[in-house]
Amino acid sequence: MINKIYTLTVVLILSGCSFFQTPEIYVTPNSWSGKKIIFVDLDDKYKRTASFNRVWSILGSNKFRPYHKFKNRDYTIVGTYETWENDFLVIKDEKDQRYKMLFNFSDEEMPTFPSYILFNDLLKETKSMVGQTIWLNNTLDFKGFYSFADYDFKRFEAVTVMDIHPFQNRNYDYPIWLKIQAKNGLDGFVRFNGDEGRVGIQDHYYTTDPLPKEWGKDRLTQIKQNKIELGMSQRQVRLSIGNPDELNHTSSRHGVAEQWVYGKEMGNRVYYQFSNGNLMFINR
Repeated sequence: MINKIYTLTVVLILSGCSFFQTPEIYVTPNSWSGKKIIFVDLDDKYKRTASFNRVWSILGSNKFRPYHKFKNRDYTIVGTYETWENDFLVIKDEKDQRYKMLFNFSDEEMPTFPSYILFNDLLKETKSMVGQTIWLNNTLDFKGFYSFADYDFKRFEAVTVMDIHPFQNRNYDYPIWLKIQAKNGLDGFVRFNGDEGRVGIQDHYYTTDPLPKEWGKDRLTQIKQNKIELGMSQRQVRLSIGNPDELNHTSSRHGVAEQWVYGKEMGNRVYYQFSNGNLMFINR
């Protein structure tokens, strides 16, 4: 009996105690593997809405890493780490240290990245806007525009992009702001739009003149007053009352028509019917 115990002990030692070793961690590539990201600064009030210090942990460990240690460093998306119970998004730093966070990779919907993550591709896009002219939209919405200057920035006012500022203060929308300057030299900040005309999200600014003179004085006055009239183009409607909350397409022998829906609650919805790009009917 003693000989058997001794033999088992020797076998375990020679095998490196593999019986008790941690299983190897496999990370599989996903659609974002190789993408560069950064973690942006967070608004103090926004920080208090969630436990940001208990989101990212070291791969192979349950030890969390505080959010402030991720800032001002470059990271690369590695892929997906799957367990029996959960899926994790895995990233690595320049020293190949890997971190993971719980992530929903459901096949039924597009995964949503945390709003504080800024992709390097988007960072480059915003940097390319420095020096360009843009036209402001709703300057009264602090979620999309703010300024410390003693100046009343106007809707449709032309300003120049001076710099960029990675920053997040909410759970959605792009985590980057454009520092802008009015013709009088005073500064403000407007949130980066991405593509203009996003359904359900209002544009913070426009990259082309929203009030071209060729539309005529009457039409421009209607837009400034948020008024709608049959015959308006889709762009004119967007400029006047913003982007729709829902967009529907219908096909018939006469072609493809679009229906724009404003309002999210039944009973308070307004339906705008377009044909060939022009407003033909309004159903309130």
